Amino acid sequence: MRDDKRLIRSVALGLLTAVVLAACASTPEARKPVLELPDATGAVVAEDLSQWWLRYNDPALTALIERALVHNADLKVAVARVDEAAALLVVANSDRFPSVDLNVGANRSKATEKGVIPRPAGTFISNDFQAGISIAYEVDFWGRVRNADKAAMAQLVASRESMLAFRSSLAAEVARSYFSLLATDRKVALTRQTLTTREEAFQLAQKRLTGGTANSLQVQQAQSERDAIAAALPRLVAAQAQSTRALALLAGDSPRAIVEGAIGRSNAEVLPPAPVVPEGLPSDLLARRPDIREAEANLAASQARVSVARALYFPQIVLTGSGGQESAKLSDLFSGPALVWRIAASLTQPIFGLRQIDAQVNAAKAREQQSEAAYVKSVQTAFKEVYDALGNLHAANDTLVAQEQRSASLRESLRISQRRYDAGVSAYLDLLDAQRNLYAVDADRIDAQADRLNASVDLFRALGGGWSQQ
Repeated sequence: MRDDKRLIRSVALGLLTAVVLAACASTPEARKPVLELPDATGAVVAEDLSQWWLRYNDPALTALIERALVHNADLKVAVARVDEAAALLVVANSDRFPSVDLNVGANRSKATEKGVIPRPAGTFISNDFQAGISIAYEVDFWGRVRNADKAAMAQLVASRESMLAFRSSLAAEVARSYFSLLATDRKVALTRQTLTTREEAFQLAQKRLTGGTANSLQVQQAQSERDAIAAALPRLVAAQAQSTRALALLAGDSPRAIVEGAIGRSNAEVLPPAPVVPEGLPSDLLARRPDIREAEANLAASQARVSVARALYFPQIVLTGSGGQESAKLSDLFSGPALVWRIAASLTQPIFGLRQIDAQVNAAKAREQQSEAAYVKSVQTAFKEVYDALGNLHAANDTLVAQEQRSASLRESLRISQRRYDAGVSAYLDLLDAQRNLYAVDADRIDAQADRLNASVDLFRALGGGWSQQ
């Protein structure tokens, strides 16, 4: 009995020493490649603007995006992937603690009566009852379990950031589609108003023909202009219906709602203004982009998996122990003499599988290089998208200013042409040219307004949120 206690104390001391050494085993920190980033360009600081769409002050847009962030099917897939990664992290964490199993069993067996070992009569049938607990623990000397846990944690972070990146892209896609729909609404309204004007001009030309103050050529020209506008209207109405169905799909509406295409929107006669963009934007805003954080987490996970693969070179040390009761009679199962226990330690060192381990390590290193390249590419893409969005926004602003000036000039030109035609000092063709030009410019002005709004949406998405001026 004294020897048994000494053995138990020795094994317990060895287990404690192994746990301490395993806790002290080094785990390499994640390494990010050094990148040459541009200098900050202004005294602008980032703010937490996850709901950047509130800057447009459009309740219909806000309600549409919030509906999409709840019901969109693709976003639900991304959220489920985060849940999957969280479950896998629990699995990885379980390897860091001893496994404890409860074992309860009973068996009845019959031995041969003709065996080489003679048995007393009546002992050929025997019973065996067991009840006990077994414990097993892998001593993590080389950091295999700890690095696997670290990789699982980084993978969970990457899954969450991937979901946030999709969430940001979904909100941007809804906003862009919404503003495009508003632009189509305005163009439909403009075309219908122009069609009404063309119909009135055609009716007036017919009356003048009857009164002898116009000729048949002018009537045909007026009819042709009316028919041209009438031919453009169905295409715009079809595009309007397609846009509403696309928005219903993004919002995760039911198939019936998608077919009906009932999308609420602002009733303003003009598109909402784009938010004012500061003159300078610091490069640290890009740290808020979820795709960069996702790439960084993937890099950390791949580096940890290299350490996991390298740990396979070293022996695996497992401590096990079990204790319980075993008896041939159920009534004697929990008696003192029925006590059984076992303590053991095992060491497994690979010998003939080193080539396979080499291949696993090389594969892990290759995946690390892929993750590093992907991280660099994500940073490069982020800066490109930000400055592309800034350039597009400035260009859209300049284009809109020019279109508004041109629209004002053509309205004055149309007013003068109408007066000259009514006075009989100008041809009807001059009036038609002024009307055509104004309709085309007004349609281009609506497109320029939508382009400016969409460029601002792209900038919000590229920055991973909004901005604030100090």
